[in-house]
Amino acid sequence: MSNHKSLVIAVIGGGFSGVMVAVHLLLNATRPLVIKLIDSQEVIGQGVAYGTDKKCHLLNVPASNMSAFADNSEHFLHWLHNQGFSEIDATTFVPRQIYGQYIQAVLNEALLNAPAWVKLERYRTEAISLNVGNNVNISTKSGEIIECDRAVLALGNFKSGNPPVNDSTFYESKRYVQWVWSKNWLEKLPVDESVLLIGSGLTGLDVVLSLHQQGHKGKIHIVSRRGLQPQVHKATSPYHSFLKAESPQTIRALVRDVRTEVKLAASRSIDWRPVIDALRLETQALWQNLSLKEKRRFLRHVRIYWDVHRHRVAPTVAQVLTELTQNRQIISYAARIQAYQEDADGVNVVIRKRGSGEETLRVGLVVNCTGPQSNYRRIEHPLVQQLLESGLIRPHEVNLGLDVAANGAVIDAAGNISEQLCTLGPPEIGQKWETIAVPELRKQAQELAEELLK
Repeated sequence: MSNHKSLVIAVIGGGFSGVMVAVHLLLNATRPLVIKLIDSQEVIGQGVAYGTDKKCHLLNVPASNMSAFADNSEHFLHWLHNQGFSEIDATTFVPRQIYGQYIQAVLNEALLNAPAWVKLERYRTEAISLNVGNNVNISTKSGEIIECDRAVLALGNFKSGNPPVNDSTFYESKRYVQWVWSKNWLEKLPVDESVLLIGSGLTGLDVVLSLHQQGHKGKIHIVSRRGLQPQVHKATSPYHSFLKAESPQTIRALVRDVRTEVKLAASRSIDWRPVIDALRLETQALWQNLSLKEKRRFLRHVRIYWDVHRHRVAPTVAQVLTELTQNRQIISYAARIQAYQEDADGVNVVIRKRGSGEETLRVGLVVNCTGPQSNYRRIEHPLVQQLLESGLIRPHEVNLGLDVAANGAVIDAAGNISEQLCTLGPPEIGQKWETIAVPELRKQAQELAEELLK
């Protein structure tokens, strides 16, 4: 093996996607290989999702479907039991903090089992630009130049975009939190302070749970366009596949067919949840067969309803939300923010409610819980901006993620498929739609590693 020149692959990003690509490279390489893993976090394998230090933040999927390996469904459960979590079974919603530890353990095990001629080098820094020639040269925030043959853009999720507010000075306010995962704002919040959360999805629920865990007593106002919140998981049995890729290619017809199936299931005393789950294997093909017009129609009219039914929460999470709502500590509004006025003691936020007039909310803090930014034209990150400006990547036509070939290779501004840059996970949302959860990511990571090793 030593007579062969080593293949050098850089993986930019150390969350679940990047780590699992590295794991499959370590385990499956058949020639000398150097993996250069670039991520600024002290601990890799966590990313945004699993970097929380709060036990109240649970996985949104039971342990039975959270194995890091598609071909070994019991892997996560076996690891949990080996770590002493004997009380956890297949139906348990495990704290995300523990899942982050699991991903680190998966990487450590792969390192132990990798051949001597496969190396992993860790760079604790941030990639800020790259250029492509005979090789890929990556410039980092620490001043290093990292050279490789191919690079994986395992970019994960970026911080939320600012919601539209008429007065842009709002974004510089000390009473506005753009990124819920930025440090220390939560701990500094007075226990009786009223807060306004913009967004009622999974990110907003994470903030509610964090506030509840630390004994917050103040009012929690939640504003979102339609006032919808994620539905709760229930134990169900699998449901048969009923939609195929050749199904009607309009959103109106697809929604009608799903509603018909839900009614049919209800007539047999079957819950709607397994009906929605049965779409899981078909979702990517259904999405890719829609026209651009129909994709945009889905995003405009149906996405919010899909998200709250598809991305559900653990029963214990839903219970906390219900109790706080019944106690009137949480007040939810289907509304938009119209204006705000800040003074020394707080903020007056004017909202316009759907179907009714305006209301002014007095709060001490406004928190952006709208979820990660997926429109690459609006992402404020030096690497993304440099890749766009140099034409090495182009945004997907629906303004979500990047334009990507079927094998994960990125497509440049001229429409050329790159032989040196590839991606997976959230950057593929425009191309695949269903591409942010572990069952999809673990498969993508394995397939991309196989592609890189060809």
